Amino acid sequence: MSETFQLFNLATMSGVFPGTRTMVYQRVRLTRLTTTDEATATRWARLLWYTAPPACVVELEANPATGAPAEPIVRILAPASHALGALLTEALAAAGWRLVTCGKCAHWRPNAARTPDELSTGLCMWGHRAEPFPNALTAQSLLALSCDHWQADGTTAQGFASEDTGAPEIVAPIRKRAEQENDERWTLTGQLRRWLRKAPPAMSPPAPTWAERVIERSGVGAGTEPCFACQGRIANLGALAVATPEGDKQTFSIWRCRNCYTYYLNDWIDRWERTDNLETEERYYRLSPAEALEVLAVIDNVVHAEHPARRHERDAQRNWMLEFIKGRTLLSHQIRQGR
Repeated sequence: MSETFQLFNLATMSGVFPGTRTMVYQRVRLTRLTTTDEATATRWARLLWYTAPPACVVELEANPATGAPAEPIVRILAPASHALGALLTEALAAAGWRLVTCGKCAHWRPNAARTPDELSTGLCMWGHRAEPFPNALTAQSLLALSCDHWQADGTTAQGFASEDTGAPEIVAPIRKRAEQENDERWTLTGQLRRWLRKAPPAMSPPAPTWAERVIERSGVGAGTEPCFACQGRIANLGALAVATPEGDKQTFSIWRCRNCYTYYLNDWIDRWERTDNLETEERYYRLSPAEALEVLAVIDNVVHAEHPARRHERDAQRNWMLEFIKGRTLLSHQIRQGR
C-alpha cells in the first residue's frame, strides 16, 4: 500500500485535523474482498465506539489522493469484547471488506490478556525462537496494525472462536527508566546498588533477561507520542544516534504503544544544525515484536547509543539499520520546515 498516514498536519503545523472521532477508537486497514482497482483496494478505517447506545461503527477514512470521502460501512450494537473479532469479520465481509490487523494474521495466537480498551490480545509468533521472548513483549492487540509479515489466517468469522474467554489477565507494563532513576537516587536500595557496582565483582553477573533489558526511556526527546493505531501513547524503548553522509544527526528509535502494544521504528533526521530552514525528516515503520527486539539488541551493543557526540563513529550501525529498513512498507513520512 503506497498511501501513508500523517499524524501531523503540515498545512496548519499542528497535530489537529478536521473531523470528529469518539474518545476511544482504533485505526485499521481494510482490503476489498473483490476489486480490480488497486488504488482503492486498501483503505484506512476507524472503529468508533459510542456509548448511547453502545455501538461500534466502522468508518472508512477520507482519501485525499482519490477524493473518496469518509464513509460509515458497518455498525455493530453492543458488541461483546471477547466476540469482537468474529463480529467484525462477519459484518465487514457482508459489506465487501476484509480486516487487516494482527487478530486476522496467521502468526497471531490469542491468549487471555486484555488491553486497557478491553480488547483481546494475542502473541505474535513471527520470528519465534528456541529461546522465546516474554509474553509481555510479544503481546499484540486484536486490532493492532498489520506489519510486513502479515498473512491472512484463512479463516472465516468462526476462526475467532479461539479468542480466550477465560478470566482476563493484564499485560505487565514495561518498566520506566525515570522510576529506576528515582529509586537509585533517593532510596536505601538504590544507594546499595551503587555501592555494589563500585565494589569489584566476585564473578561475572548473569546476562540480563529481555524483561530487564527493555525499559521505557525518559528525558528530552524520549517521552511519549500519539499512536497511529489508537488513542494511546507510544513510549520510547531505545535510540541510536548516527551521522548521515552530510553530517546531520540521524536517530533510529523503537517505540511501543502502551494501549495496543503496536511496535514502531522511527527514523528521524535533524538538518537544522546545517541548514537555515530548521528542516527535519521523519519516517515511521511498523515492526513485529521480534523485529523490534532485534533492533533493540543492536542498540544495546552501543555504549551511550542515544548520545549524538560519537555519532560519526557509528557508520557500521547506520549501514545495518539502512539495510534493515530497505524495502519495508512506509507507515508515515513527513518533511517539516521548522519546529
